[in-house]
Parts: sequence; C-alpha cells; structure tokens
Amino acid sequence: MNKILKMFLGIFVTFLVLMISGGIEITLKSLSISIPEGVGSQFGILIISILLIFLFSRKQIIKFNISKLKIRQLIYPIGLTVLLSILIYLFSMIVGNENHPSATSMSVLQQLIFIVFFASLSEELLFRGFLQNMLEPIRSCGINISNIRLSLPVIISGVLFGIMHFALVSTGASFSLVIQIVVSAMLLGMIAGFFQEKHNNFTFAFIVHMTANLSGLIISIVL
Repeated sequence: MNKILKMFLGIFVTFLVLMISGGIEITLKSLSISIPEGVGSQFGILIISILLIFLFSRKQIIKFNISKLKIRQLIYPIGLTVLLSILIYLFSMIVGNENHPSATSMSVLQQLIFIVFFASLSEELLFRGFLQNMLEPIRSCGINISNIRLSLPVIISGVLFGIMHFALVSTGASFSLVIQIVVSAMLLGMIAGFFQEKHNNFTFAFIVHMTANLSGLIISIVL
C-alpha cells in the first residue's frame, strides 16, 4: 500500500470508528438500555478496533505486537504516568475545576471496570494499536526533547487522542475542564505511544493508560 495513502487511511478510519461508536451510544440510549455513560461508544471502539487490527495485520499492512514484559520495565512508564496524573490534579486545584460529571455518576466498581480497564483497552487499541501503526511510514520524522525522541506517529496519535475528548462538552462539563482533559489526554497519548514504539509492544501503551485512569480514580477518592 502507498505510504501516503496508508497514513491518510489510518486517520480517516480512526475518525470513522469514533463516529460509528458515537452512533452506537446514541442508539442504545434511544432504546432506553440502562448502561453507564460512554460504555456503548467504548464497546463500539473495542470491537471495531479488534477487527481492524486483525484484518490489517493479516494483510500485513500494519504490524501489531503484544507480548509479556518484565516488572522492572514498568517502573519508568508507570512512575512517569503517576507523576503526570499528580501534576494534572495539582493544576486542576489551582484553576479550580470540578470533577467530571460522567465519572462521578458511576460507582467505584463501575469506574474500575469501565474506565480503568475497558476504556483504556478500547482507546489504546484504536489510537496506538491501529492508528499509530498505520502512521509508521513517517516514524523517521519527529522531534527531540532532551534525550527523548517523539516520532510523528507518536505525536499525531497523541494529539488526535486528545482531540477526541472534546466530545466531553456534551456531558455538561465546563469548557475549561474539557480543555484541561484534552491537553492531559494528548500528553498521556504521547507517553503511551512513546513506550509502545520504544519496546515495539502494545502492552506498554495499555499499562500506561490504565495507570493514568487508575491514578485519577484514586486521587478523586482519597482527595
């Protein structure tokens, strides 16, 4: 497949998946099916992303790798993610943003299942497992920050991941809070993408995302 076509196809399909998943959420609500906010769309993202990764990997358009890792390999990514979560919380305290309404309407168990695990898996499969791998042709391009190199696939998938969170405006969250979440999601996406690319292992992206969501949950409960 042509490299340019592959990149644009990856971005187009990613937005198409988000639109279809949003439609699934609206449909479930119209049928009066009682599920937590956002679960319908996350379910759509999960199923479609799995199918995309399977089909594109089978056609050898993308290379998707998921493998075991050692505990010591997680110290840096988890520590960095936790630090980011704490800084985000401190910033929210300074600017005085409230908690996100859709998250606080769930029980702790529901948040563990749907936000920490389910949402982390579905979103990482789409943005890192599928999109970032579709952007692989431009991996040689990027920027260097100190001794850390962020490739364009990592940056683009992270930015688009953050932009996706503008949809939270529809939940009643304040615009300032949504901006904070969007920027935070961009940084999280880049961290997840960086470690996936560095180790050629999707497991790192998933662990980083779960760590961020779990840290946010713990902070909201304890503080």
